[in-house]
Amino acid sequence: MLTRSDPAKVKPQAPRHRRNPRRERRLWHDPEVASAALGCATCPEKEICGGLRLNTPFMDCLQFCCGNPEGCDRVCRNHPDFADRYREIGGFNLYSVPRAPLLNAVGLPRLVPVIYHPTARSMPPTAATVALPLYRMFDRRTGLPRFVSRDALGEAFGIGHQASVMLTGTDIDRPLERWWGLGEAGRRPIIQALIAAGVGMVTTPNYSLFIDRPRWDDLHAMKRIAIVHEEFLREGLPAALHVNGRTEADFAHWIAFLAARPEVTHIAYEFTTGTGWSGRREQHAAWLAGLARAVGRPLHIIVRGGTDVLPVIARAFSGITVLDTSVFMKTMMRQQAYPKGNAALGWRGAPTAQGAHVDHLLEANWQATDAWIGDLIASSRSAESAPMAG
Repeated sequence: MLTRSDPAKVKPQAPRHRRNPRRERRLWHDPEVASAALGCATCPEKEICGGLRLNTPFMDCLQFCCGNPEGCDRVCRNHPDFADRYREIGGFNLYSVPRAPLLNAVGLPRLVPVIYHPTARSMPPTAATVALPLYRMFDRRTGLPRFVSRDALGEAFGIGHQASVMLTGTDIDRPLERWWGLGEAGRRPIIQALIAAGVGMVTTPNYSLFIDRPRWDDLHAMKRIAIVHEEFLREGLPAALHVNGRTEADFAHWIAFLAARPEVTHIAYEFTTGTGWSGRREQHAAWLAGLARAVGRPLHIIVRGGTDVLPVIARAFSGITVLDTSVFMKTMMRQQAYPKGNAALGWRGAPTAQGAHVDHLLEANWQATDAWIGDLIASSRSAESAPMAG
């Protein structure tokens, strides 16, 4: 199977340039633009893609073709491996993904801290549920599972048996591609090992949709998300579907997909990269809220980042869980959380003696962040139930 990380096919890319906010905003899909680009009308994928509406002159998404197929990892009609990339996912249509069983997912609290290692701690965190990185669960060289028991998992991350464990599939592109590069046969034993190690839920890899790539690349990423989600469920591991989207058409496809598949009980989303920019996170939050209302059944959402739009999201979904990395990372940097005004959380230095453990600081930071998230969600619920002025 050809993958993006296949060294025989893909040459190293040139270093990425510093991001240009003004340029990126012009490449955001804008539903308010009157019509799609002229070239979209004759595209064979127009029905699935829906077309792009950008605030800049362009003919079609082939304008984003790099023109260097030998050194390119994009899914593009100008690439000689396009047919292979199309066949590896069984076409761009989401509905060809096999149906999966309906699983009883674990109950999730409103805040789940992401734990990366056991350093500087002497006891497990008291959080009812903790999250670990999915891509630490297998050896990147051999593709073999790293943990086959809860004891081994607990020792590696400093967590106890009392906590439920979920895995987060949100990461940078290289680890995401390693998971896909394992192939279905390689992923199956890892999923089985995760279940044996006591993992209760996973969020699927968030294969990226880029604003400066041809749309076939987006459609390929969305289909891969749906494929790996089905694999988790098929093996018996509850999973949250990461509904990445770039346009309202993408979210319309996810709505139709979810409406027809009651086995999808949880979805995931992250606001830590391009979707976290001011102006863009509000649009994506609105799309997510519309998705929740349109599907027609309760959905639980697992979110990373986007605290500014949590009230909008919380009002639309039956349940919300925030995956938080700051509790752990700020603790490791010896910082302590404190209330900052009515709706903010601040951090200040909290030096410790050399060699001292940070268990109590981690606990304090988790409690403070949990209370803050609770206030944000509660304010959204109260705003929803408040009577309107006559």
